[in-house]
Amino acid sequence: MSAAELKYPQFSLVSTVFNEAKRLEQTISDIEGQTLKPAEIVITDAGSNDGTFEMLIEWARRSITPVIILQKNRCNVAEGRNMAIEAAQYNLIASTDFGCRFHPEWLKSIISPFLDPVVSAVGGAFKVDENEQTTIAAKVDYILADGYKLNLTPGYFIPSSRSIAYKKEVFHKIGGYCEWLTLAGDDMVFGKEIMALGYNIHIVNKPNVSWIRHKTPHAFVKEMFRYGLGNGEAHVDFKNFKLYIAQLALRVIFIIAFLAMFLLKGTIFLIITSIVMMISLWAFLPYWGFFKRWLRYRSSKYDWRVLLYGFWLYERLKIGYIKGYFKGYYGSPDFRKNEALSLSVKLKNVR
Repeated sequence: MSAAELKYPQFSLVSTVFNEAKRLEQTISDIEGQTLKPAEIVITDAGSNDGTFEMLIEWARRSITPVIILQKNRCNVAEGRNMAIEAAQYNLIASTDFGCRFHPEWLKSIISPFLDPVVSAVGGAFKVDENEQTTIAAKVDYILADGYKLNLTPGYFIPSSRSIAYKKEVFHKIGGYCEWLTLAGDDMVFGKEIMALGYNIHIVNKPNVSWIRHKTPHAFVKEMFRYGLGNGEAHVDFKNFKLYIAQLALRVIFIIAFLAMFLLKGTIFLIITSIVMMISLWAFLPYWGFFKRWLRYRSSKYDWRVLLYGFWLYERLKIGYIKGYFKGYYGSPDFRKNEALSLSVKLKNVR
C-alpha cells in the first residue's frame, strides 16, 4: 500500500492554555498547517485574562476542523488536560502544550505509528531552537542543558506531553493525569506510568516540536521551583535533591574555610582549612561540567560573560529547585503525601 493510500486513524488533539495571547496566532497557524489534520481539537482554558479565550472562540468559529473550547478558572494543567481528554470524541489522543512551535509533519509523525495495532503510545522528540536563545540567561540555560540533546533510548526516554499520543484506554488505565500535583510534574508522572504498565511505546526520533524557552533569569528560576515542587510532591528524584543539598552545603563550607585561612592564625588551622577545602572541591564538579560544555559552545555568542553569568545562574536554579522540592516533599498536606506513596509503588521499577 502506497503512502497516499494509507488511511490514518482519526484522532483528537488536546491541550491547555493560560494567557497565551502573544503566541496564539502562531500556534494556530502551525496547527492549521499540519499535513495530517486532527478530527477535532479540544482545548481547556484555565481562565485567561489577556484575550486568549476570546481568540480561541474566534478560531472555533472560523476553523474547518471542529474546535471545542472548555474553560475552568484556576484549574491546574493536569485538570485541564483531563477535562479536554474526557470531552474528546475519538479513541486516539494527541497532546501538546500550546506555546511550542510545530513542524508541519509533527502530527503525522506521532499518529502514523498507530497504523501498527500493537502500538499503544507514541512519544515524540522535541528540541530548543538555538537561534532563538538570545538573552544571556537563555544562552546559559542552553549550555546547561547541552543543547537539549535527548537520550531517546527505549526505557530511558520519558514521553513528554509536549509531543505525545496514546489510545484512550491507556489514559483510562492510568486514571488520567494526576491532578493532586499543584503546578508541574503531571506529564512526567504520566509518561512514567505508561512505561510502568508495560505498554508498547513507539519513539519518534525526529524533533518536530520546538520548545520555546524563557528570556529572563527570574523566569528560569521560577520554572525550576515549579519542577522541584512537582517532583517533591510526587516523591520522585529524591536522590538528586539530596545531592544538590550536599553540594550546596559543601560550596558554602569551602567559602567559609577559604576565608578562615586569612582570619585564623597558626599552622593547625591552615592544615584544617586546607583539608576542608580539598574535600569540598567535589561540590564544584557541576561548575567543571558547565565549563567543559561552555568550551564546546564557546564563540562570540557564548563568550566569557556567559560563562561567568552561568556560575551565578546555576546557583540560583539549584536553590530554586531545592526550595520547591523541600516545600513539595515536606510541606504537602497528608492527602498529597498518600497519593505520592501510592505512586511510588506503581513506579518502583521505572527510572
